[in-house]
Amino acid sequence: MKKLFGILQKVGKSLMLPVATLPAAGILLAFGNLFHQETVLNQFPVLQAGWFQIVADVMEQSGSIIFGNLPLLFAIAVSIGLAKNDGSAALAGVVGYLMMNMAMGAILGITPEMVAENGQKYATVLGIPTLQTGVFGGIIAGVIASNCFNKFYKIELPPYLGFFSGKRFVPMVTAVFSLLIAGVLCFIWPPIQDGLNGFSSTVIETNQTLAVFIFGVIERALIPFGLHHVFYAPFWFQFGSYTSTSGAIIHGDQQIFFQQMRDGVALTAGAFMTGKFPFMMFGLPAAAYAMYKEAKPERKVLASGILLSGALTAFLTGITEPLEFSFLFIAPALYGIHCLLAGV
Repeated sequence: MKKLFGILQKVGKSLMLPVATLPAAGILLAFGNLFHQETVLNQFPVLQAGWFQIVADVMEQSGSIIFGNLPLLFAIAVSIGLAKNDGSAALAGVVGYLMMNMAMGAILGITPEMVAENGQKYATVLGIPTLQTGVFGGIIAGVIASNCFNKFYKIELPPYLGFFSGKRFVPMVTAVFSLLIAGVLCFIWPPIQDGLNGFSSTVIETNQTLAVFIFGVIERALIPFGLHHVFYAPFWFQFGSYTSTSGAIIHGDQQIFFQQMRDGVALTAGAFMTGKFPFMMFGLPAAAYAMYKEAKPERKVLASGILLSGALTAFLTGITEPLEFSFLFIAPALYGIHCLLAGV
């Protein structure tokens, strides 16, 4: 169990690399979409200039391409994160992800027509008709690549194959293992996919208020274990579905939110992304002030340095771990109340 926790923590930390790109992508997408809105253009006619609309198109498409290829980014990030931060593992991650999707599509005989008819089950990934594995597919490919790297990056082949020794061998062996895993996924992924879709429908659509509360409580409770990144990723990037105006099936609370913004329709997503800003920006800094006030007089200077930096980090960047770890060790019972309030 301890080893599993360690692996999940590493995966969670790895996911932070692509997740860190999403705010910039979201800003580009939001502003690009905003500058296309008829009400905005009527209010500011100067924005209707041809060159400015081209800029808006570039902004919107630049943000959209990041969200559309999150599984690939996850494959790269997990490959690097679990392979001793060696960038050469990223190539193996890309190779593994492409081979895995190609093999699943070929084994099941998936065609573009099948993707168009059933976007819940199938998807086109980098031009490859394949199973809809979403971000989970990227994580699986990343785990395969990193394991192959850690096992084979020092391998020594016979002299006549010496060119392929060491790290050059990793992408090749990753491709082989990816083909094998693809064959397994062809049989086990469809029922898993049905289960995930059923779970997301039940949790999100039946009682979204309760679902968001439970999500908020569990996410905060997992922070001491470093598992919160693994927990929220499926909600943000996989659970739920929305059919865009172009007919594409979009999954994940965050991706649905930005696609609905792009389509100019009423927003029904975003519930699992909001709610944290009030306590990140105000609640936790207030808790830091309370901890400072309760510190012993001879410890106030030391406490102020630690707590002030943690409060500023939470307020400015949304990174709350330094402050919450202090909170947890100083007042565990109050941290439990903090978890409940985070759900509210």
